[in-house]
Amino acid sequence: MALKVEVYQKEKVRPSSPTPQTLRYHKLSLLDVLAGPFYTPLILFYDSGAGPRRHDYDELRESLSKTLSVLYPFAGRLKDGSIIECNDEGADFVRANVTNYDLGEFLRDPKLEDLRQLLPRDPYPGAIDPAMPMLAVQLTRFRCGGTAVAFCTWHGVVDAIGMAGLFNTWAAINRGERVATNPGGGLVVDAAAIFSPGNSTVFQAMSTAMAGLKKKLGKYASKRFIFSKQDIDRIKNQYSQSEHHRRPSRVEALSAFVWAAVIRATLVANPTLKTHLLSHYVNLRNKVDPPLPSQCLGNIIQGTESVWEVATGPVSTRSVVGRVVEAIDKVTKDYVREMHTEGGFLRSIIARRSKIIDYNKGETKTLNISSLCNIPFGEVDFGWGKLIWIGMGHTLNDIALFVDTKDGGVEAWIGLEHEVMYNLDKDIEFCAYVSFAHIVLESSCRLSSAL
Repeated sequence: MALKVEVYQKEKVRPSSPTPQTLRYHKLSLLDVLAGPFYTPLILFYDSGAGPRRHDYDELRESLSKTLSVLYPFAGRLKDGSIIECNDEGADFVRANVTNYDLGEFLRDPKLEDLRQLLPRDPYPGAIDPAMPMLAVQLTRFRCGGTAVAFCTWHGVVDAIGMAGLFNTWAAINRGERVATNPGGGLVVDAAAIFSPGNSTVFQAMSTAMAGLKKKLGKYASKRFIFSKQDIDRIKNQYSQSEHHRRPSRVEALSAFVWAAVIRATLVANPTLKTHLLSHYVNLRNKVDPPLPSQCLGNIIQGTESVWEVATGPVSTRSVVGRVVEAIDKVTKDYVREMHTEGGFLRSIIARRSKIIDYNKGETKTLNISSLCNIPFGEVDFGWGKLIWIGMGHTLNDIALFVDTKDGGVEAWIGLEHEVMYNLDKDIEFCAYVSFAHIVLESSCRLSSAL
């Protein structure tokens, strides 16, 4: 049965107090600009009656207004691609109802096309409109009284860690707790002073280099794979024994396990591929001097690159886990200083043009892994109790997203070309560690938002 979402109210929520003129312009950093011209779509689900307060949408609107006075860039608008004009234009605030499902029924088989209906905007706009908000929220009440709180946050303003800072600040204000009420609240930082955006000539060169990645993609399928805490421990113990590198974290071990399985599945579909890359994002907030606030706004992350060549021999988790660990360990305070303070990062992007050319020749394949594990989304409590699930609205093309489960496991959302996903499903070693799998998107499915 198709999900029926009825939007009944749309409005702009403006800050409860004006942003000072001295904070009128928020400059984006190099990493912000490179984050991409799209929204990050995330949906938090709350059961009815789980907390001490009822799901009051008017109350939530008022607390959002107060939050925008603190985290003022979210009420601004993008200007010239590199600046947020903090003009208090406000955030989108949408209210809707699901008329034919209880929340429990919906969560038994959530599909991406249904999750997208809960979003307030299309997360991937075709063109940048100066009137586009930096933040849009949709509150959708299910027939049983449960609520989906869906966010579209402009990626240039904030990464997933900063999103947790936004969510938890808003939730604390809605619960009536005292938070820093001064604009910025300790979470708005001048990251551009550290990660300099350079000049327009450099950006043009980078845009030319990166444009090659926007090749026509084939049909993709997306699935959720759940790995229990016990199975992740098994992966760490069985595959990561080596005297050449430290013991990997659970996310590093699972990243290597997934990457190795995807390489095997890809080579069955395309045995001519010579090189496989893994891009894994690392938080830089504690790697600058002095450290930045743990949940500050901005894209304070950087991708690492692990490489596996077909000529090396058969691929396994044990053969790639050391490469994952080594790539992440390279991102030290000294590395960040060299790459960003001294301009090495810009030079490295230009140097990667040859690899991008190889990618276009079909000789290289990249898997991007982004982990939301250990980010305190589970603490986002509007007074309604703890959330019961986090839904993703992302388009996953050669991407894996990791999210914590309540029991210490990991839920991996993986999007691969249809044939590669088919091969992954038949990989005996991979499937032996998966406790649950669920199709989120079939390759032929069309996506749209509720609006």
